[in-house]
Amino acid sequence: MKVAHLSDLHMGRTISAEKLESLREDLISQAPHLLIVSGDITDRGSTSQFRRAKAFLESVGAPFITVPGNREVSFGAVWEWLFPPLSMRRYSSYFGAKDRVLFVSDEHKVVLFGLNSVHALPSWPGSIPRATRYWFREKSAGFQGYFKALFLHHPVLPVIRSSSFWAHTLSDAGEMLNICSQNRVRLIMQGHKHRSAVMEVHIPERNARVVVSSCGAPLMPFWDSIYHIVEIRSQTVVVRPREFLGGTYVQTGCYEFPDEFNSAHCSSDKQER
Repeated sequence: MKVAHLSDLHMGRTISAEKLESLREDLISQAPHLLIVSGDITDRGSTSQFRRAKAFLESVGAPFITVPGNREVSFGAVWEWLFPPLSMRRYSSYFGAKDRVLFVSDEHKVVLFGLNSVHALPSWPGSIPRATRYWFREKSAGFQGYFKALFLHHPVLPVIRSSSFWAHTLSDAGEMLNICSQNRVRLIMQGHKHRSAVMEVHIPERNARVVVSSCGAPLMPFWDSIYHIVEIRSQTVVVRPREFLGGTYVQTGCYEFPDEFNSAHCSSDKQER
C-alpha cells in the first residue's frame, strides 16, 4: 500500500500558486492509494480555509483521511476555547470525525488509527485523552495479521532541527510508544514541527520496532517544504521524502526499514545534505 503523508498545509496562509499546483501534480503522479494529513490543515480554522483545503485534497483524486491540528481551532472563536465541546465543529463538518479515526484496508491488510492530540485552554502541549488512549489500546490489540499505523498531529518523538519548547510536544508520548510497542503498531506519522525526519525506535525488551515519519510543511515558504511517500510492504516500510526544489517536488531520500534488526538506506534522486 502506498500512502502520501502530508502535514501542516496551513491553507489560508500566503502560498504560491506554483507550489500548490506542483504539489497537486506531484501527488497525482505518485498515485498513492491514500492521502493522510496529520493536522494543521488550515492556518486559522476559518470556514473559507476549510473549504479551500478540502477542495485541494479532493482535486488529487485519491481518498484521504485526516486528524486535526491546533490550527483547526479558530483563533477568533473565543467560545471554542471556553467550551471544548463546541471546538472543531467546522473541522467536523468538512472532514468528519475529529478523533478515533479508523481506516481498514482489507485488500492491503493495513489498519490506520487517527487520534486527536489537540485539547482546549490552551491547545498546547498536545495530549491524548485517557478514554482515547484506552480505545487505541483496545483496538490496536486486534487486527492480527494486519500492518498497523498511527497518525496524529503532535510529535511522539522529538525532531532534530526543530524547537524543543515544551508547548510543541505530546505530553503522553511515552505512553503512546508503550501502546505501540505492546500491540505491534509498526508506523507513526506525525506533524506539527514543520521539519522532515525519518526515524526508527527499537524496544529490544519486546522485540519491537516503530518507524516514525515526521512530515515537513510542504506548502510553506520556510521550514521544510517536504511531504513523504510511505510504502507499506509485507516485510518492509519504505519512506521517500519529496521536497520542493527548482519549481517541482523531487525525491531527496529513500529509507527502508525491514523487519530485521538493521535498517538500510537506498538510492535517491539527490544526495542528502
